[in-house]
Amino acid sequence: MSLPPELRRHCLLAIAMSLLVGGAGVGALFVAISPELSSGSPVPFVLFAIVIIPLAAYWLFCVPRWYRRAAHVVGSTSPMAAVATFTLDTIDSTSLYAAVSLPQSSVTPPKPVTLLCPRWNVRSVLGSALSVQLYVDPASRRLVAISTEHGMLWCIPPGQVVQASHAA
Repeated sequence: MSLPPELRRHCLLAIAMSLLVGGAGVGALFVAISPELSSGSPVPFVLFAIVIIPLAAYWLFCVPRWYRRAAHVVGSTSPMAAVATFTLDTIDSTSLYAAVSLPQSSVTPPKPVTLLCPRWNVRSVLGSALSVQLYVDPASRRLVAISTEHGMLWCIPPGQVVQASHAA
């Protein structure tokens, strides 16, 4: 299954950044083990490589896999009706969050869900409660996407676990 158009750019960016950052980590490791390139202690270069190479591997393999799985879930499962209120981070106005609640209080994500900012203008939906459709991965019970009348909003990995609670 191919990625939806709104996810292609994000996945390509994640792959490009992982290759760039991973290259920097490998370069730092090379500088650390080459005595002619490093005049000081190699420890900072090794520490940088130890942190950055696994992070780059995560971006390279896990992020695209997450979004392929999310696209599969959206294409193959039935959504769940809910109400969501969207907010932007007050610090940088680029982080989009959704506070999700279901009509029946049997399933509730524990905290606001972090979403990718879409290409469409989200300012028109901020602060008001909207009817939405939730797509939850049946295998992991993680929220992967929210469908609004304006378009899809994709959760940032690893998504929120949606757990059933026994309300009396």
